[in-house]
Amino acid sequence: MESRLSTYRFLKVRSHRMAYRTCGREDGAPIMLIHAFASQSDSWKDTASALAHAGFRVIAPDLRGHGRSERTSTYALMDFEQDLIALLDALNLSQLSLLGHSLGGHLALKLATHQPGRIRRVVVEATPVPPQDAADAAAIASAQPGPAWRRSLQLVGLGRLLRLVFLRRFDLRATRSVLPELRAPMPDWWRRLATLQTPCLLLAGHDDGLVTKRLPLLAARLPQATARSLGVGHRLHSEHTEAFLTEVLPFLGAADHAN
Repeated sequence: MESRLSTYRFLKVRSHRMAYRTCGREDGAPIMLIHAFASQSDSWKDTASALAHAGFRVIAPDLRGHGRSERTSTYALMDFEQDLIALLDALNLSQLSLLGHSLGGHLALKLATHQPGRIRRVVVEATPVPPQDAADAAAIASAQPGPAWRRSLQLVGLGRLLRLVFLRRFDLRATRSVLPELRAPMPDWWRRLATLQTPCLLLAGHDDGLVTKRLPLLAARLPQATARSLGVGHRLHSEHTEAFLTEVLPFLGAADHAN
């Protein structure tokens, strides 16, 4: 059994070539790790290793325009979701769990609500919670003073964003659609959450701004949600690894069954 993320594998999904990595037992329960905006699958290396040691089969893709996946002309949230579905179909994964960080957590919830029979459990880490309606969007905007472009850079982290761009691992054009879309009202997303019966574990830091403040709203909408605050910051899986795994591994349960 390989307990470290493999070298990159490539698969043609929809309009582009998608990169992904794997580790763990081939007959273990599958789990897909979905990284944050302006990040890549490498950010999961310690988490992936721990999951592999626990018996899981780990799949960690790079989203379009991130890491080794190809750049594309469009970066709508629906594009990311449909790419992930295409990858699951290509790998013949009919039952799996999802672990998503930040944007990845939002995508995990979207995927779970659109294909609920396919998803066993969902772990959502430090995920921004979009507005429910126009009034909610206005309240969020008033709580974040300053120009929209500055708030966007603060969300991603300017230093990390520039490093990713200059190392050619992130397509900066994605910011033009992803960040505004996450700030826009999503009434259908909220409506679908209320119908989701999949168990969800919601994790956030104690001081992660609106992510922390809006976590109770998300937990209240999901019928089978457990919410936990742990540590500080936005990257809990890498900055508070032990505490993160202490929450995640028991929630995911046994990994001794294949897809």
